Amino acid sequence: MKLLDTNIILYAAGRPHQYKMACAKLVEEVALGSTEYAVDTELLQEVLYVYASRGELARGLGAFDGLIRILPNPIPIGRPEIVAARQLLERYPALSPRDAIHAAVVQTQSLEGIVTTDRVFREVRGLATFDPRDLVSRA
Repeated sequence: MKLLDTNIILYAAGRPHQYKMACAKLVEEVALGSTEYAVDTELLQEVLYVYASRGELARGLGAFDGLIRILPNPIPIGRPEIVAARQLLERYPALSPRDAIHAAVVQTQSLEGIVTTDRVFREVRGLATFDPRDLVSRA
């Protein structure tokens, strides 16, 4: 199972972009029942935060509702994830705290890796990253 990064959701729902089509296809795969992907509770918080900070709370609530419908069991963030995120931040200061939490979830939950457009994850030793365009082209 692969963790979806927040940017996958935002590109899928956003304006035209080089990643929009691939991200939208991945979200569609999940909606059609693919069990290959997961989200964590931090992703849900980020979606709400991004849209609320843009003054688009209603859109954020809609995105949240859609995500929780197709991915009803987000991976919770607990002590193991927070402690691992703290260690990752110390080792990889280029990571944001949110990205460190996502990377920690991949590690603590023994996931295959993270689907992301963010290159900073490539710096984390042992963390597999998947470009959404590559995943869609293989399907």
